[in-house]
Amino acid sequence: MVIRSGAVFLCALIFAIPGLADTSSPDASVHAFYAWVLAHPSRGLPSAKERAELAKTLSPEVIKLLKVASEMEAKCVRAAPKDEKPLIVEGDLFVGNYEGATEIAYGEPRREGDHAVVESDLMSVDTRFPKAHKNRAIAWKDSAELRQVDGRWYIDDVRFADNRSLVGNLKEYIDDAGRLCR
Repeated sequence: MVIRSGAVFLCALIFAIPGLADTSSPDASVHAFYAWVLAHPSRGLPSAKERAELAKTLSPEVIKLLKVASEMEAKCVRAAPKDEKPLIVEGDLFVGNYEGATEIAYGEPRREGDHAVVESDLMSVDTRFPKAHKNRAIAWKDSAELRQVDGRWYIDDVRFADNRSLVGNLKEYIDDAGRLCR
């Protein structure tokens, strides 16, 4: 009876372990990130609630940069004279286009150990313009850089076509705000 109970417990444990393990993949992380980005057209820094949602896909370091940038932005808003525009982050922060993206297609991850890169083709369609108008559709490429932490894949940076990146833009804003918003 004891052996039988032990065997049942051991079988249950063996089958439960895979359910407890994080089976996240670079594909799953990229999909979750861009699904969030497309569902939340960004026009600046994400709120605390949005940062909590993004913490599922963005690395802890990127989440920290977003938080510090938000704190600096609040400082800039308080420091700006009432008749002047404060130094704030504007436009879509997560893709390489100020207006944001409306569609995305991404390729297979190129993995190297605990890092991966996923190249993406993004598009923004402005339906105010008729089809075939030169301003209706804009297309560009970004690359999501991922890092695996404790078995989970996180977006660690997004490289834009103009040799800029999400992390670089955040650091630059934090530095500028620290100098200019006193």
